[in-house]
This record gives sequence, structure tokens and C-alpha cells, in this order.
Amino acid sequence: MRTKITLEDNGQDFLEFICNEEGMIVETQPFQGGIWNGAYIPIESPDMVKVGEECPVHNPPHIYYGFLKHKIEKLEQQPDCSQETAIKLE
Repeated sequence: MRTKITLEDNGQDFLEFICNEEGMIVETQPFQGGIWNGAYIPIESPDMVKVGEECPVHNPPHIYYGFLKHKIEKLEQQPDCSQETAIKLE
């Protein structure tokens, strides 16, 4: 499963992070994927990653175990498309 983290809009170029099961950001929307993809968010720690709280992130050399100044608006679970079984069309 993937986790989609939607952040509050404060005019920044990124509003959504898609994280894999380990908490690594694999997709950033709508912009700045080159900066944020590969960063770590501790999604396995529900006491740290909560709606209404600032988003924790580890993205060296920019941020070392810090927080973004953008609060989390929504957390959603999404299926990992790479693990889905393909449907055979006949």
C-alpha cells in the first residue's frame, strides 16, 4: 500500500506526497518531484504523522529530521499499482 499525504496550501509548489510502505516519497504533486522524491516521512509512527500537524520529513542535505511548515490536511491509503494483478482481456 501507498500513503498519500495532502498538505495545506500555503502557496508552495508541492501539495501531495505519495509514499511507499517504507515512508520514502516516490511521487510529489504538482511540482518539485526532483527535490522531494526519495525523502523519508515516518508514516509508521501515527503519533508523528497526523492530520492537523506539521509534516515530519528527513531529506538531507536540506532537512535533517525536521518538519515542514505545512500542516497535513489528509492521509489516504492507496493500492500500489506495481503489485496489482493485470487483467487479461479476451
